[in-house]
Amino acid sequence: MGSIFGIIATPFGYVMRFIYEFVGSYGVSIILFSLLVKIITSPLQFKQKKSMLATQKLQPKIQAIQKKYYNNKQKMNEEMTALYEREGVSPTAGCGTMLVTLLIIMGLYYVISQPLSYFFQLDADQITALKDAFKGLGITIEKSTSQITIAGYIKENFEAIKGISDTLMPVDFHFLSMNLAEVPSIGKFGLVWIIPIVSALTAFGQGKLSQILQEKKTGVPAPNNAMMFLMMPLMSLFFGFTLPAGLSLYWISNNVFGAISELIFSKLLEKESVK
Repeated sequence: MGSIFGIIATPFGYVMRFIYEFVGSYGVSIILFSLLVKIITSPLQFKQKKSMLATQKLQPKIQAIQKKYYNNKQKMNEEMTALYEREGVSPTAGCGTMLVTLLIIMGLYYVISQPLSYFFQLDADQITALKDAFKGLGITIEKSTSQITIAGYIKENFEAIKGISDTLMPVDFHFLSMNLAEVPSIGKFGLVWIIPIVSALTAFGQGKLSQILQEKKTGVPAPNNAMMFLMMPLMSLFFGFTLPAGLSLYWISNNVFGAISELIFSKLLEKESVK
């Protein structure tokens, strides 16, 4: 799967670099990159949203069938299939959309998490040469050191390493006084803590907004599963303190633009239902 995501990430890396060269800010380029992807994937996500809402509206009928034929699985499946056919709903309609969206998101993840390969466009030998050059300058590079952390050393040591590749450039990874190449430490309070915390809060906010809009549109209460509802915020918080801050900034942007998309989709679906 890594090679598939790498293929997707390669052209995305060129786009990310182009945006950075235009705006001159790594943080702003991540935000604009997230916005661009959200615009591109919106038609797919809108289709997925319609399918999900249509299936949600059928929940009372689905539950009635399950209750009536709970001891006859074959009859239950037949009735469920007939229900979907009558209502013109496919329970798997959004699967293909979800897969495409996942591939795009993972491609973007590779661009942000592996800037040496996709943003600076270095091959394996050049990355090794870069690591060796930093070690020669007294900078500790472990086997587990992330690419974005290594990339954070490029600007202040640019004159010493610029001969490795013409694609290297002195990128400043700071955004609003926070180093996006830094991994926030739970044991060391700092300004960069803001990013994983905001990432978790925006994930919670987007999930809550989606739930409210879904219940309003379908008239059917969403499943009351607190663990599932809190899973994304908790994961955002956990990964925010274990991965470089640049990734959390991408998640924040994705959450904010996702919430805006939810509101737009809701309005569009209201207009469709009026027709």
